[in-house]
Amino acid sequence: MEAKEAIKNLRWIRTCFIKREKHFLGFLFLLTIFLISGIQTFSQEIEKHYRDTIKIDKITVEKNWMTWDLIILNELQFKEGDVVRYGQIDTSIINIWNIGNFVDVDYSINETDTGNFMEIKALDAIKFYPLISIDHSSEDDYNYSLGYGDDNFLGSNSRLNIQWNKNPTGVAWSFNFNIPRQLMYKNMTLGFGFVVGNEIKRNLDRIIIYDTDHKVESVEYIPSMLAPIKKIEFYGSIGNPWHLDYKYRFSPNFSFRYMRHETDNSLLSPEDLEYGVEVDPYNYKMLALGFGESVGKINRKRHRADGYSIGVYYGIVIGLNSDSPNFHSFGINAQYHKIFNRVFQFSSWMRTGYTTADIPYRHIGGSSNVLGLRHGEIYGKSYYSAYAGAHFTWINKNWLALENAYFVNWGAGSDAYFGLYTKRPKMAIGSSFRFQVPIAPLLSIKITFMYAGPGSEWFKFNL
Repeated sequence: MEAKEAIKNLRWIRTCFIKREKHFLGFLFLLTIFLISGIQTFSQEIEKHYRDTIKIDKITVEKNWMTWDLIILNELQFKEGDVVRYGQIDTSIINIWNIGNFVDVDYSINETDTGNFMEIKALDAIKFYPLISIDHSSEDDYNYSLGYGDDNFLGSNSRLNIQWNKNPTGVAWSFNFNIPRQLMYKNMTLGFGFVVGNEIKRNLDRIIIYDTDHKVESVEYIPSMLAPIKKIEFYGSIGNPWHLDYKYRFSPNFSFRYMRHETDNSLLSPEDLEYGVEVDPYNYKMLALGFGESVGKINRKRHRADGYSIGVYYGIVIGLNSDSPNFHSFGINAQYHKIFNRVFQFSSWMRTGYTTADIPYRHIGGSSNVLGLRHGEIYGKSYYSAYAGAHFTWINKNWLALENAYFVNWGAGSDAYFGLYTKRPKMAIGSSFRFQVPIAPLLSIKITFMYAGPGSEWFKFNL
């Protein structure tokens, strides 16, 4: 009896062992499949990683006969010895284009016995020039400039501008110098300058002239109050342009300007005196403080642009003596560009602002807001202007670029901000042609033809 019981127990143990062995073998089989699949997936990821990345052992910069190597290398998202993605290389090349100093940017990577050798070719454009600028539409709307400009001072990407400027409101001398973010701490920029000159600020009355049938024949704007100003201004700014570098998300820009404006009746013309207008006497000393921020990024290749940018601005003017006013200013600007192919680009922009200032610091504009308008047709405490155009680049070589655009441009001015959008806007339609030598951008001619209604200007010339 005991023998039979022992044999039964042995058979039960053997059965259990066989069953467990089957489970164990099944487990080993599944584990093997899992490991093989994991190893295969891991090897595929490794292969993909090395297919999409490359180690850069050495970097050199060529053809930059003016710009410092430091300025260019600062735009790279990697350094020598890094394993980088090809997407990082492409973004870095776009960043170098965005510096704006080059007529052509390209790169090559060569395998050598000592590693991968990257050569960046950034051909400098001529960015220093005698400044001879003619922007002319009519005797009421023009801007003439003489001076010297350098958008890549001594190869440092700093901006230098010394300029004499004349427009319908007055004459001024100015000096301006800007140090770029590549030479500053954590993407900062620094600028400073001064302006010395005179200006006549106007409050314009709208006069409607009717014909014999009592139909509107023309509209004229004559000054009812003048502020002939002799001015001295000093200004500076420190910024952190987020739209140029995504590393620093919130980075507001700060600016200041000291202004001393004095009445000078000798600036009035015989035509001004003939109207018998009132002169606004004052001696202003003011300090203006401004804060701004922008988001978005616009990539540029020569004259072409792709991307968006939105900026906001707030400014306060503090009077430093009893005659000086205090007021606030607000502004928003936005632009959007889209390159569809080598020929076609869509571009648009909008600007709007409001000030609490009274005469003479209200907004007064013309063709700078809507092409074809005379100076003063858009005025008030608030304004807006917008543009939309189809741009066609027919030639885009190092030595010649030809662009043709068809556009619509509109805007309005008003003392009440929300009144801007209830009134009929001023509007212009037109076409422009621009000839430019990209390797020497100062050689540029732009001719614009537009129509903004009866009595408007139809031609604008920029040299």
